[in-house]
Amino acid sequence: MTEKEVAADVAAEENESSDEQKTYDAEYVKKLKAEAKEYRTSKAALKKEFEEVRTKLEALEAEKLTETEKDKKRIAELEKALSDINGTIKAKDTDNLILKASIGKNFVDADAASLLIKKELEDAEEINEASVGKAIDNLVKSKPFLVGGTSTNISDGNFAKTTKEPSKDPNRMFAEWLSK
Repeated sequence: MTEKEVAADVAAEENESSDEQKTYDAEYVKKLKAEAKEYRTSKAALKKEFEEVRTKLEALEAEKLTETEKDKKRIAELEKALSDINGTIKAKDTDNLILKASIGKNFVDADAASLLIKKELEDAEEINEASVGKAIDNLVKSKPFLVGGTSTNISDGNFAKTTKEPSKDPNRMFAEWLSK
């Protein structure tokens, strides 16, 4: 019998004999007590199991959350490292383009010229050979003192060079000597 059926039986008996004192046999009472005890113990066991499952679920969610937070932190660190690397690569590419374009311009102070060219290129959207060449040309026009004149020898003194013949490189001189 379930608890509801027992309660219904008890209510029915109360209605039949409300004046009489009710007596139940011992076997019936033991059966009711055992059934009630079974319900109480099963309910307590279910409640305990529910609490254990809830605790495990909360622990898993907390662990998952911390893993997610760790992953997000790691992603942020890697993104920062990537942006730093990209900035370094861009700076080196810019330096290489400046060096490549300034060869043969005969700058007196190549470092100062390089810094001035970088300063001018800060506003440029895209840095390529054309924009670097344009920046160098603007620098030469605006600051002609950075560009050295023709090469002179210290021993020439105040006299101007009389020969317009370009200087020979060592390989050409060696080839002329061998051909003699």
